Amino acid sequence: MRNMRIPSKMLLLTATLLILAGEAIASEATVINPTSKAPLFDGRCDKAEWKVATMLELPAQTAIYLMHDKDSLFVCAKGKSGDYTVIDLYIEHAETGHLYNLHASAQLSERSLRDKDWSKSEFWNHKDWSGYWVPYAGEEDADEGKHTKFLEGSHREIQVLRKKFVGNTWNMMIRLSAIYQDGKYGAELFYPEKAVDTDKSTWAKFSFSE
Repeated sequence: MRNMRIPSKMLLLTATLLILAGEAIASEATVINPTSKAPLFDGRCDKAEWKVATMLELPAQTAIYLMHDKDSLFVCAKGKSGDYTVIDLYIEHAETGHLYNLHASAQLSERSLRDKDWSKSEFWNHKDWSGYWVPYAGEEDADEGKHTKFLEGSHREIQVLRKKFVGNTWNMMIRLSAIYQDGKYGAELFYPEKAVDTDKSTWAKFSFSE
């Protein structure tokens, strides 16, 4: 049997197409800016340490900041003075295809989607990630008794160790809730705007600049 040789021009063309395909995928991703200093988790993402971050503007005077170092992704959701600014960060695991929801409100919790339905949220289950939750602010009297109060106006921060999810490009969706908009509380904002938590094809690619 004779050895079949692939013409060098075809090999070169194939290699060029693979490079162009890789560049096309990278160009579709939002680049997350690097930082040389990990931020302090203090509920403020309008400080100087977040100025290098990649910023995503959302409605209702809210914004999301993202930056990274070699070990971690840092995310901060900025709301208004009257917002509680609850954040849900959704990330696809590129190897398994499983979806993860990292949640920060009055508590931290994690859940996953491995088949058709999301698992039950496990509070204070935050292996390889953490966050700044909505702070307790005392109690107030109400007709039906005492009500727990939470601090309005603090920003929500999350740190995810990069070893939790593989690769330098992550497929993600971000949801902000407990936002004051159009004269009422409870607005939900999404990035991307039309993203759906169970459909990863509607999410956005984010790449780490090295």
